[in-house]
Amino acid sequence: MIHTIGKYLAVAILSGFLVQSVLADSRPDVMHYDLKITPDIDQALITGSVVIDFRIKPGQQSVTFDKGALEIMEVTGETLDSFSAAGNRLILELKARNNVVNHRVFIRYRGAPKRGLLFNEEKKQAYTVFFTSQWMICNDDPADKASIDMELTLPMTMQCIATGVLKEVKEEGGLKHHRWMQEFETASYTYGFAIGVFREQVMSADPLIVKNYSADKSPEKINQIFRETPAMIAFFEEKSGVPYDLKSYNQLLVGNHYQEMSGFSVLKSTYGDLVLKDSTETNLISHELSHQWWGNRITCESWNHFWLNEAVATFMSAAYNEHRFGNTKYMADINAYKRVYTDIKNRGKDKPLVFESWTNPSRDDRNIVYFKGAYVLHLLRQQMGDAAFWKGIQSYSTRFFDQSVTTTDFQNSMQEATDQDLSGFFDEWVY
Repeated sequence: MIHTIGKYLAVAILSGFLVQSVLADSRPDVMHYDLKITPDIDQALITGSVVIDFRIKPGQQSVTFDKGALEIMEVTGETLDSFSAAGNRLILELKARNNVVNHRVFIRYRGAPKRGLLFNEEKKQAYTVFFTSQWMICNDDPADKASIDMELTLPMTMQCIATGVLKEVKEEGGLKHHRWMQEFETASYTYGFAIGVFREQVMSADPLIVKNYSADKSPEKINQIFRETPAMIAFFEEKSGVPYDLKSYNQLLVGNHYQEMSGFSVLKSTYGDLVLKDSTETNLISHELSHQWWGNRITCESWNHFWLNEAVATFMSAAYNEHRFGNTKYMADINAYKRVYTDIKNRGKDKPLVFESWTNPSRDDRNIVYFKGAYVLHLLRQQMGDAAFWKGIQSYSTRFFDQSVTTTDFQNSMQEATDQDLSGFFDEWVY
């Protein structure tokens, strides 16, 4: 359990990308991104272009996108008047118009990301983690969901795993163009890719396929590490009431991070060794997988409600352990979460799960969202009883699938599942 907590802490600490405030008056509603990127592992550089289709409010003249540290080379568009860069934001000024709300712009850029896109020249690998706007121009607001086409141009020997479904691999000029497409909408922080040379292991989770990758593990060991995945998918489908609706789910052992993305997850390259030593140490596999429901598709409306992403995923990993390995394993997880929270509380650092402001969160703040949140869900389960609790979880999950949510949405769903008055519980533990 100590190992598992350590891995969760790594996830929490590295979630510092969630500090950006939303400029609601100038933010667009993005409908679709059409992205073309060329990563250069040897130079740790990226060049790219993106066509963004978006809507704005009638009368709105200015639009703000997030650009991280990327250098803007060109911006064009039929309704574009001018553009400027201010810090990590790209500001577009639009021409006067008669209440035109649908717009399209083309943006060409380049950069040498220090975060968000991590390069390993020695291993010839690269992967994205957390900071999407460090490698593509986008809207970081979690409530703004969009579909995406992503084309990555790579050397012939490179493999590519990315958001969505692989639609085409085309060879041209000694390079391969990998085109991935996601037709449903998710927040930009769920976009990502990983490139390198990997061994692939395929397993069935009828009707979908699970593909697992590692640069140094044999297919037999890869299978041993990820063998619980089909059962995990079935468990989360049952508890959510929503089937996993992509044709495949991909998992990679790569780098030094843990991160869910739409349709796949990356897990630290050495994590597999932990599972090989103890087959019950699968919390991080189940945690990242559960985000395909709670986080990627049911998404917090703002980072103030971030616990709806991370606490639910943390709790669901413990719930799967209970289902698979028994109550003793479940309670070991819950007690570990409680210990983290109790330490925070004893040091006078406790806060509500709904944050007044999620700007520059501390390590304790992040651990509150993950571990206090998961512990509170366990307490809520105890108060409601199993039948009502899981009825509420399923109602919440089916009602708000593919939507952005607030804590009120979650509270109402749980309240409707029981005859008890839960307002006191939420006042004490959540608000």
